[in-house]
Amino acid sequence: MIIAIIKNGVITNENVVTCPTMMWVESIDLLLEKLQSQKFPFFKVKVISGAGQQHGSVYWSTTSQFTLNSLNPSYSLATQFKSNKAFTITNSPTWQDSSTSLQCKNLEKLIGGPDVLALISGSKGFERFTGNQISKICIQSPSQYLQTCRISLVSSFLASIFLGDFAQIDIADGSGMNLLDINTKNWDDRLLDICGKYSTNTCENDVKFGEELKVKLGVPESDGLKVLGNISDYFVKSYGFSNDCKIIPFTGDNPATLLSMQLLPGDVVISLGTSDTVLFYTTKPRPTLESHTLCHPINKDLYISMLCYKNGSLTREYVRDFYYNNCKRDNENVSNSAKWKWFNEILAASSPDPKKYGYYFVHQEIIPFAKGIYRFFNKNMVEDFKDMPESNIRTVVESQFMSMKLRIDQLLTDDRNVDKEFGLIKKVLVVGGASKNNEILQVLADVFGVQVWRFNATNSASLGAAIKARLAYSKFMNNNRLDININEMLEDGNELVAQPRQENTAIYKSMMKDYFELEQIVIGLQKIS
Repeated sequence: MIIAIIKNGVITNENVVTCPTMMWVESIDLLLEKLQSQKFPFFKVKVISGAGQQHGSVYWSTTSQFTLNSLNPSYSLATQFKSNKAFTITNSPTWQDSSTSLQCKNLEKLIGGPDVLALISGSKGFERFTGNQISKICIQSPSQYLQTCRISLVSSFLASIFLGDFAQIDIADGSGMNLLDINTKNWDDRLLDICGKYSTNTCENDVKFGEELKVKLGVPESDGLKVLGNISDYFVKSYGFSNDCKIIPFTGDNPATLLSMQLLPGDVVISLGTSDTVLFYTTKPRPTLESHTLCHPINKDLYISMLCYKNGSLTREYVRDFYYNNCKRDNENVSNSAKWKWFNEILAASSPDPKKYGYYFVHQEIIPFAKGIYRFFNKNMVEDFKDMPESNIRTVVESQFMSMKLRIDQLLTDDRNVDKEFGLIKKVLVVGGASKNNEILQVLADVFGVQVWRFNATNSASLGAAIKARLAYSKFMNNNRLDININEMLEDGNELVAQPRQENTAIYKSMMKDYFELEQIVIGLQKIS
């Protein structure tokens, strides 16, 4: 008997990362029982929405819809789902999984290339994206796939449980699958045909793989505020919810997080963590091989652009530690806070230098696709700068922000031609561990030339889902008219942490052309090596 070890909520077997689907069901039982013990007033809840980790998928068996429709309040959800064998794939693929490289390459090849895939689905092929996970299951476990009557994302899986029936996938979360056409907001038949192909003894010409997958996915929901139905009677009898409580489409954690931030045209969210992520709204889909484009969870006229950098805080720490260890003799048992104090003092004392550029890709980077550390002085590649700590500490910080600024400007080009409100960066909101470092944020303000605000709310994905539910209730009560402003619903918890220094901003503006050209040299070196 093989016993799987669950750590940090997942089972890891090299590059295969899954989560027991029943664990999620059990967590709903546990959550509601805890709320019940605290005498939470379930009867007051008018609308339920939610946010789930993006890309993860759930595979329902042919008995599952009956199970959802006829839940018995005398038993827990977990007991009933387990006894009725509700899931054909018992361990759900998660966003951490990277085992589908072959499926990604196959999808890109058959659709006409990664650029074609990005134009259709918003992204090139990514291992964690659901379509590639489905493709892997079709090939490796065709019998389980054929026994699957419905495939949900984590978000629509949760909504299905509260609804007591299969809930539709919302288009924002569905944008992270490599299956949805972000332009038409419907499944793309060609992508379905490729990802839904399984091995069979039947003549392949007689099998309509894409149509079968389309049935399993259901129709995507483009109205994120639509009432899908009333809550399942199970929750009314078990916990005291009102039988008039409405269920609306749940969405992904990234779209929900953006909803919580009260973004206005020109706002950019930057998450500074182990990886660095950039999110902002656009009025048109403009997918690239370096970015993701998602549909907006509630506004049909907006899209979400997302940039993900692998070399975030860990790379900044690598540079910090490397030069601290080379410059200090007392480097044993030195705390992280002492090292950051040293790093920040050097960063604060230095200034941008248009002769010095650094590109720090300690880990294989996506934006751009490169690995290694590269430094340039007067446009010539050098092994290191003469003033090693000072220049490296500044360039490792400013280089990342210059890359972000360069790409955001490119993605906003179309918007500038249509609406200047959307085409200009007006404000940056920061979250994540490094958002507490004011010296790093000062460089960010200088590079972008705008104010930097720290977003202080916690559980932002949950907050975004709650905002979504509140908007849906307003729309439902006002005959489908939405007469409430998101920005009026919450107190502004943002904190102004950095103002741009115009002299530095002017220097960075003059450096962008050389930064781009030198980056092209770095990209070219990858092909040689």
